[in-house]
Amino acid sequence: MACGLLLTGAAHAQWSAQVGAASDYVYRGVSFNDSRPAIMAAVNYDGAAGWYLGGQIAQTRLFGERHAEPLWIVDAGYAHALTSRLSWEVGATYSIFTDFTFWNYAEMFVGVSAENWNLRLYHAPNYFGRDRRSTYVEFNSTHALDERWRVLAHVGAQQLEPARVGDRSHTLDASLGLGARFGRVDVQLLWVAVDRANYAYPSTSPEDRQRWVLSTAYAF
Repeated sequence: MACGLLLTGAAHAQWSAQVGAASDYVYRGVSFNDSRPAIMAAVNYDGAAGWYLGGQIAQTRLFGERHAEPLWIVDAGYAHALTSRLSWEVGATYSIFTDFTFWNYAEMFVGVSAENWNLRLYHAPNYFGRDRRSTYVEFNSTHALDERWRVLAHVGAQQLEPARVGDRSHTLDASLGLGARFGRVDVQLLWVAVDRANYAYPSTSPEDRQRWVLSTAYAF
């Protein structure tokens, strides 16, 4: 998943799309494809008034499923410039698991963003359909080394309503790596780590807390 950051709220309406592949599909530090290569695609619309709409599809294998199932994620929101360098946004996402609809869930978010960083706070009242509230905050940053290469960094923290008394209720994840653009092709290599002793996510490999992820995407 791309970690590039742009100031939202374009002056003119525009469409964008990309297709890509990765050595693993990782969501908040956890493999959603049983540590296998995955393919994905996304399309986005940015309205002139600040409204935006997007959707993506990714290949997943959860809880040891032998066959891949698509995960659909749709999002919509509104962004507004505070200054020439800073904007705020509010919106929502909805995740749809095609074969396991009881996992479907919605998240609301608010955030601020600049040219090379963004901060978002998410809240889900029914995380992964488990009747458990979730709050997640993430900070993403990118630093350009030259016209092609950039450093990518991410840190996230989740507070999840415990299922039982005594369960751990927080999870931390982070990533650090390099990205490069070659025309319309974007390549990223990230080191991803997660502290998930409470198994907050449906994962097939609970013992794997660190991994390298190589991805490439073609933008239209």
